Amino acid sequence: MIYLNTTSYQIMDFINNMLFFLLVFIIIPQIRLKSNVILAIVASITFSFIDIYHDGMGIPLLIISYFLLFRHYKPNWTNRILWLLIGLFTNAFSQSLAWIISVNLFNYHNQFIESLACNIILNYVFALFITYMGIYLVRRLSQYINFNDPIIITIITSSMLILLVGFTAFTTISRILNVQLEYMRTNIVLTVIIFIFIFLGTLYYIAGYIKQQQAIRELEKIKESNLYIKELEDNYDEMRKFKHDYKNLLLSLSVLLENDDDKYAGEKVKDLLKDSSMDINDVPKLNNPNLFKIQDELVRGIIISKMITAKNLGIKVTTEVDPNIRIARSYSVSITRILGILFDNAIEACRKGAEPTLNFALIDDKYATEFIVNNNTAPNTKVDINKIFTNGFSTKENHNGIGLANVQELVNKKPNFFLNTKFENDEFTVILTIEKEN
Repeated sequence: MIYLNTTSYQIMDFINNMLFFLLVFIIIPQIRLKSNVILAIVASITFSFIDIYHDGMGIPLLIISYFLLFRHYKPNWTNRILWLLIGLFTNAFSQSLAWIISVNLFNYHNQFIESLACNIILNYVFALFITYMGIYLVRRLSQYINFNDPIIITIITSSMLILLVGFTAFTTISRILNVQLEYMRTNIVLTVIIFIFIFLGTLYYIAGYIKQQQAIRELEKIKESNLYIKELEDNYDEMRKFKHDYKNLLLSLSVLLENDDDKYAGEKVKDLLKDSSMDINDVPKLNNPNLFKIQDELVRGIIISKMITAKNLGIKVTTEVDPNIRIARSYSVSITRILGILFDNAIEACRKGAEPTLNFALIDDKYATEFIVNNNTAPNTKVDINKIFTNGFSTKENHNGIGLANVQELVNKKPNFFLNTKFENDEFTVILTIEKEN
């Protein structure tokens, strides 16, 4: 077994503690604050003194100091524990690997300084290499795996905990049996083998979980598509009926006006309007002439149907539409699905306010077409525009938050589709921009 004198042990302990904090700062850039660097240095010096007189007591204090680094940046606790486990394991594994190499390269008793220096250098090299390789792998795999998913984070955290406990148990047993150096090689090999099995098992489990989530999203998309198709069919039937009634009304009124019966004609109009769910003052807004000139049946249908739905719910609706807008047929379904989801969320959000308002604008120029959906919200509503389009996020109770995630996915599939969001003064605005092809 290798023994160090008090000074050497204290130096090594301080350097190892500093390495742990360095790894943490690399993994979590949000906590790279001057106050946290000072805390790390002071903690490393203090714990190196404590370990001389109370071996092992420095680790619990090190962990406490680690959690104090999150005074300003506050991620969820699963992430904090995962980063802690990664830092501890990487530090411990690189220490063992560095010791094996330095002891084999130098005679510990005759070349103590060289052995110590080699150990420190290799320890940092291995730890930094493992950390940056891990960051690189996470970035590459993030194209296929959502590392923000709580289930996936929990799986990875559990795997790291098993790995760290196993490595620590092997190391502790080797110290108790006074065969630390002999068992260290075996410990390294076993740890690598266990890591490979855990890594492959974790990837297999995550792959199954991802497939399950994809299947759920596909079913939700199919369900949404069927709902919109049904809604469009219903509104088409309603519009056919309205068109039929409208012709009969014109014929009836024309006869009355030809007979100069203006009073009876006016009363007839009022009677007919009583059967309508719309107020007479809302008719000009609903029947924006340009709204009916949109050169796409699906897009025109979803806009009109959602405006009618909003009005029937007592929402103040305003529309601004440029005349004779033409939409590429290949974009029709995607735009309809996106607008349907945006309108549904806007209607749901503005109904929480005292005076619900929904504004829609369709602006067209030679470069792009913009669909703008604006709604007010309840006072002091908090919306994180960086998260609203991520899968699983929702401001509604008992809601899976898949709808808005589908919007982002639909936009991402079209290279000339762009989505911008803004939230200020209790008003939420979404702008869907479609660049025109040359």
